[in-house]
Amino acid sequence: MMREGKNTAIYVGFEDLEQPEMATPERNLLRAILLNAMADLNRPGDFARRAKDYLLSKEDDYIFSFQSVCSFLNINPHHILLIAGLEKSDRYTVKAASKEVEEALQDKGIECATPQGAP
Repeated sequence: MMREGKNTAIYVGFEDLEQPEMATPERNLLRAILLNAMADLNRPGDFARRAKDYLLSKEDDYIFSFQSVCSFLNINPHHILLIAGLEKSDRYTVKAASKEVEEALQDKGIECATPQGAP
């Protein structure tokens, strides 16, 4: 098959290919990373400092960076920061941000019950 002077036989088979949905265990792992970081904010010493550094990092090229995890879970990172108390907003309340994050997680099939010790 030729298209625009190129042999497209290889590409035609993949034109209708949709990106696979992430499996539930992977989504739960990413959710656990966020919850652990948020819980660590309430721990003393180095735990809180490292959690704060993680959540405030703008890095997005590492697969488990805060920005990447939020992107994979389709969660607005500013809502997480608002809920964690690391960002202020005139536009959202903590309750509204929490509800939006919970709905985004539920849309992805992730159970939203907060583990013991997490905020």
